[in-house]
Amino acid sequence: MDANLKKFSRVLVILTGGNVSLISTFDRQNEVVLTTGSVSEIKSELLGSETADTMILQEVSLIGRTVHVDFADLREGEDQKYHDPEELDSAQVKPQLWAQLVRTIKDNYDNYEGFVILHGLDTMAYTASALSFMLQNLSSPVILTGSQRPLNFKRTDAVQNIFTAITFAAAGSLGIRPVISGVAVYSYDTLFRGSRSSMSSATAYRSFDSPNFPSLATVGEHIEIQSHLVSMEKMAHVLTTKEKVDARVVILDVYPGMDAAIFHGLRSDQGSGDEDLVEGAKPGGDVVDSGKEQNPRIRGVLLRTYGMGTAPTSESVLKALRQLTDSGIVVMNVTQARSGRISHGQDSVSLRLFEQGVISGVDMTAEAAYAKMVVQLSERDDYLERSDVLQIEAAGEQSQSIFHIHFDANETRVEKGASGTYRALLSPSREVVEAPRVRQDIELVDYIQLRLLGLEPGRLEDVGRNWSTEIDISLVDPTDGKVIAHVKHDTLRWFSEGRETINKAYDITSFRNKLISRDKVATTYVRLESHQPVRWRRASIAIFAHVERGTG
Repeated sequence: MDANLKKFSRVLVILTGGNVSLISTFDRQNEVVLTTGSVSEIKSELLGSETADTMILQEVSLIGRTVHVDFADLREGEDQKYHDPEELDSAQVKPQLWAQLVRTIKDNYDNYEGFVILHGLDTMAYTASALSFMLQNLSSPVILTGSQRPLNFKRTDAVQNIFTAITFAAAGSLGIRPVISGVAVYSYDTLFRGSRSSMSSATAYRSFDSPNFPSLATVGEHIEIQSHLVSMEKMAHVLTTKEKVDARVVILDVYPGMDAAIFHGLRSDQGSGDEDLVEGAKPGGDVVDSGKEQNPRIRGVLLRTYGMGTAPTSESVLKALRQLTDSGIVVMNVTQARSGRISHGQDSVSLRLFEQGVISGVDMTAEAAYAKMVVQLSERDDYLERSDVLQIEAAGEQSQSIFHIHFDANETRVEKGASGTYRALLSPSREVVEAPRVRQDIELVDYIQLRLLGLEPGRLEDVGRNWSTEIDISLVDPTDGKVIAHVKHDTLRWFSEGRETINKAYDITSFRNKLISRDKVATTYVRLESHQPVRWRRASIAIFAHVERGTG
């Protein structure tokens, strides 16, 4: 049978647990008892009988139209107790469920036009985000929904949520346009992009929102779809999936009075001491080939910081952060604030974190950032590559992508035969990750920043005292060394009572065409000249490109 005919007006509802699939009964003492609803009981509540397989619509414009509904039950497993609702609470969800859902959708992809996942509310945003990264080239709707109250309560929100989710999943055959393909969350009366959703209330029926991205659709008497947020229907793509989710990621909130001990605890959990690096890593973060296991028990730390990305920056905390990143652990920064994004690095505190190797999560929710780290870190071993990939939009989860041109740690030195001027020529130390995306969408690049991090005097006798030097920064042609653009003449100052290192970030957006062309990224080198020798721990050019809003 033709795949399109098999998919026509057919939706697969996948059961994972949560209140939405609980059934209430009364015991002999007339007290409510919640039990896990069987597929037959759920069909009876939703479709009218245990043997029914069709949902009949009663919408004004769709009255009498039908959708064929099948069920797949993932609640019975080796580590789950079908009869025990506590074991099916979404608080018990593990990343392995994400992989199980991906396999179920992949195995049934050609037989259904859309999928609905019935899920507990507490962890639904994590699952929705993870599926957004794990299901690539997805051209079918995958709608997650749940409820605050069990399915057969008189005042339940479950039935309306499920019916509406099925309607969105069958939008193609029902003539609802545009079809919202991809992963989404439906809650109460609103459809959200899956990778942007977050639980906003523990008790309200309107329990989800999307703090940094508009809703995709709202539902009342009519369905109102925000067409400008939805890509036009596209040609069929071949679904590709990611199913490996074994990377261990830790979420850590910063708080007043936070000290370094908690970071040392993370490192000791790796089986290494406070000063020793994990086998296969070297300072600066590159993981080298040691011929041994390079998958540490903790692969990433999601750091939830204040406001636009600030955190305690005592010397002990910074040292502990640097030891984490030097040992090959990726540390990503997202804000604790309900909305907003991490600073580009114009302020001294966020630059101080970048100096230690912390990377930006832009405006991702914590749920999306965690899921993205688990998925991406399960696939990649190279520290710099995985750090860079995590900062590039993959599933509409962030409003900007950050691409990096990396330079090695270095210092300015006196050239042979010269006197009074110290120089360094910075050439890219590796290929830019996903450079073709930058080249193809040059017009989307809206900000470029040169970062010189961990700057300190080049002579040991100058460290720890009041000291300053002039520095001049230029872009030069790599073929003949001629200056093609002057960036900045600046004064670097250190104070005896201040920090050992300083950080600098320069806006070089005006030189975009010097750095990026349709053919390549970083067609120029960076030349530094100083009156006195200086060295730095990290240097890079960060290229910020905004992400178009269509769901893709």
